[in-house]
Amino acid sequence: MALDLEKHLVARANEALQPLTANFELTPLCNQRCEMCFISSTRSEVDAHGGLRPASAWLELGKQLQQMGTLFILLTGGEPMLHPEFSTIYTSLRDMGFILTLNTNGTLITEEMCRETFRAKPRRVNVTLYGSNADTYERICHHRAGFEETMRGLRLLREYDIDTKLNLSMVKGNAAEYEELMSIADTLGIPVVSNSYMFPVIRGDAPAVGCLESRLTPAEAGRLENLYLRYKKGDEYENFASNAVFQARKSTEPSSEGTTLNCRAAKSSMWVSWRHHVSPCVMLETPCVELATGATHPFAYDPSTPFAEEVKHKGTTPSLPAGDLSTAWKWLTEACQHLPAFDDCSDCRLKHICQVCYAAALHEKRQCGTLRYLCDMAQAEINHLSPHA
Repeated sequence: MALDLEKHLVARANEALQPLTANFELTPLCNQRCEMCFISSTRSEVDAHGGLRPASAWLELGKQLQQMGTLFILLTGGEPMLHPEFSTIYTSLRDMGFILTLNTNGTLITEEMCRETFRAKPRRVNVTLYGSNADTYERICHHRAGFEETMRGLRLLREYDIDTKLNLSMVKGNAAEYEELMSIADTLGIPVVSNSYMFPVIRGDAPAVGCLESRLTPAEAGRLENLYLRYKKGDEYENFASNAVFQARKSTEPSSEGTTLNCRAAKSSMWVSWRHHVSPCVMLETPCVELATGATHPFAYDPSTPFAEEVKHKGTTPSLPAGDLSTAWKWLTEACQHLPAFDDCSDCRLKHICQVCYAAALHEKRQCGTLRYLCDMAQAEINHLSPHA
């Protein structure tokens, strides 16, 4: 689909509050144990919540989404291919006319899967590459064989001409391998998206210890983001750098707006967790609707924060018809229109380069008390851009 057409569809869907995209988190299970992951769960934890939802439950959601005008579905996890009915879910949704994208660690991709399951090709397979060798995979993912398995999967995807993109999650354990990782992508002829900012998030109320311990310093994260900008912008990098630095230094008054939910979440995109909880995105557990019961959960935050009392007393939390995705979506879009803004970013001149979004602001405040990490990372990016301005 042409990019301009897709942008037009997204803009229209955002305006109409129509769920153009749905993200299906098929399972929180994974064959790797990455230190910064906040989704991965054990089999016993899954069983304690009733087990994985069968293919029939996901396909029922697909039928409802057809009626709601949804076009795109992302299949993700955990590792989505660990769902015992993954092939059935994929092929059935594809037969229903959805344009499918897949997020995977790449270790479970086989020739049979490329030949049979992906006979009707996905729009794209996004593969996360965590390191350039087995030692790094053992250190970060606790799965030494993961590197060779992922490389095998990538080669198969290329062999079967399946559109593929590499995702890099840069942390302390692989930062020194950035150039090697980019070289692997170049050798395979696969485009890359690199992310050096790790959300300090964990499901539930426990602190995000693994993420906080593994993520880069703001200065190092900013440096790697600058290297990625060089790759992404190509010949336009110098112009981009000049414009970004000018905007950061210009004498006119910066925007006084706080940070709000201004992305596609709960406008044209929804997240459906493996427990069939419908929320704005993977990073926001609330507001949400439990589809099995119709129970609603309003936005929740540490009650010591200035705006928490306002949210806490915003009326009742109604119960909706169980299993009704359309009604759940309508409730969710309404609930998200009343989320309070974070004022921390008001009057900031670096918002155009900063990684901040509503979910990032929320979790930085919850786990760290301030948005200082994001501020320092944005300043580091500007520092690296300045010599080219």
